[in-house]
Amino acid sequence: MVVNQQATKVAASAERVWKLFSTHDGQRIAGKGYVSSMEFEGNGLGMVRTMRTEGHLGVASVVERCDHYDEVNMEMTYQIIDTGGLVPFADYRGFAKVIRAGPDACIVMLRSTFIPVDMSEADAKKISEKNFEFFFQNIKAAVAAGAV
Repeated sequence: MVVNQQATKVAASAERVWKLFSTHDGQRIAGKGYVSSMEFEGNGLGMVRTMRTEGHLGVASVVERCDHYDEVNMEMTYQIIDTGGLVPFADYRGFAKVIRAGPDACIVMLRSTFIPVDMSEADAKKISEKNFEFFFQNIKAAVAAGAV
């Protein structure tokens, strides 16, 4: 099983950054560079999002369901329920959490766990690491631009 976990400090309040996780528009902003569009059914726990992938992932529609959503602790977990025939990960689960770091900063923590399908763990982890890189860059750019 591959575990990719990374964290970064963001110069914005945890509440501002949580909006990138908890709103449809915020998730679209955070996914730029590897997701070209997102459609949603519902909100919060049980929400299903369909992402049209692009870039290093290739083009497909991947479907994920939100299996854990905690507004108070600013955390959520997604599980892939349809790989779109492209994503080479079995039992993928992505966890995201925002942690306060004073009034004007926070830590954004991401973790993905999955079993690679027909590829090495090292190659599969590189795909996940690239996604995290885009995600962190997008959050910092959105904060700097005042998008949240």
